[in-house]
Amino acid sequence: MMKTALLLFDLFSNYEISVALSVLSQAGKEYEVFCLKEEAVSEEGLRTKRSKALSELITKDYDSLLIPGCMNLRDIIDNECIHNFIRSFNLSEHIIASISSSPLLLLKAGMLDGKKYLAGVVKKELLEEGFTMEQMKGMRDVTELKNDDGTVTSHLVDGNLLTAVGYDFINFGIKLGEMLNLDFEPGWYK
Repeated sequence: MMKTALLLFDLFSNYEISVALSVLSQAGKEYEVFCLKEEAVSEEGLRTKRSKALSELITKDYDSLLIPGCMNLRDIIDNECIHNFIRSFNLSEHIIASISSSPLLLLKAGMLDGKKYLAGVVKKELLEEGFTMEQMKGMRDVTELKNDDGTVTSHLVDGNLLTAVGYDFINFGIKLGEMLNLDFEPGWYK
């Protein structure tokens, strides 16, 4: 069975990937942790050691990439090592699951052209950070989750891309398991 690559960085939001990791574990699907440094420290203070450095990625060993959000992406948003790591994955061959603010890493890496996605951010604030409306063309931000019929979309699938806002981490994890065709019990999380 191919593995899932998990990209972590300092101040990552552990809770946002908690259900996704539980689903992988329940199904017996192996994952490996990739970090810039030897370890990443979550926003909650959880220290996680990496399995491998970003440079050790052998893409053919993985069918998916999982990326949590972060309290503050400023330290990594322009990091070319992270961009190159992300670009190693191809949305026609790999499932990419990105939650909360982490779709901005995909956006900066040039992975979201022509894709519809959610991001746990506000476009107006991104304009102030130098992003353009053209770059954010396919994005729905946290102010745009309500649909015309009154329902709310808090996770979104576009082909092999799964995105979600942070508070929908349970459905995000379950949907990742479904997209990977894993054998797990979704009822554990509801």
